Amino acid sequence: MTGEKIIDVHRSDSSVSKAHDSFHENIEQKDEVGGDSAAVGGEQTQVSETPTLWMWVLTFVSGISGLLFGYDTGVISGALVVIGGDLGPAELSSQQKEFITAATSLGALIFSVFSGALADHIGRKWVIAIADVVFITGAIIQALSKSLWIMVAGRFIIGWGVGLASLIVPLYLAELSPAHYRGRMILINVLFITFGQVVAYAIGAGLTHVESGWR
Repeated sequence: MTGEKIIDVHRSDSSVSKAHDSFHENIEQKDEVGGDSAAVGGEQTQVSETPTLWMWVLTFVSGISGLLFGYDTGVISGALVVIGGDLGPAELSSQQKEFITAATSLGALIFSVFSGALADHIGRKWVIAIADVVFITGAIIQALSKSLWIMVAGRFIIGWGVGLASLIVPLYLAELSPAHYRGRMILINVLFITFGQVVAYAIGAGLTHVESGWR
């Protein structure tokens, strides 16, 4: 009986050791699989380090918001010189010019506060699209304005687009671009802003002597 018990104990020990070995083998196999998947994942990350053509297209398209941002902030400096009596007064006073100029900054200040929450709610691309629509709407109101306060309202609405675009476009590009290219792709938006200001000054200079050319 004692011999049988000893044999049973040895058998149970050997079965436990086999189960233990098989358990470790399974872990090693999982680690190997995980290593392969990590390698595959590493390869995927390596591939995504280079921006695709579609990423560049999205970068330049979203940069249109930066172009409108720069244009609308730069165009008013040339427009105030030639508005004359088109808004009612024979000549705009310094305070009225300040209202027209500051309305955009005020609109941008207000809407930049809410743009982040709005982007989280409806998405970055939709906010950029809304900003572009707001730019167009504000520009139409300014072009058709016949009084000072309608002009101020148009500039204020333009500020909404400036506030939305100035925060969301860099955020969208930062999330879109690979880490090593992030600075370069965000720089494109900055270049669009300054290019929009240059375009605004050029158009203002070309239309200086045109009647109601500021519109």
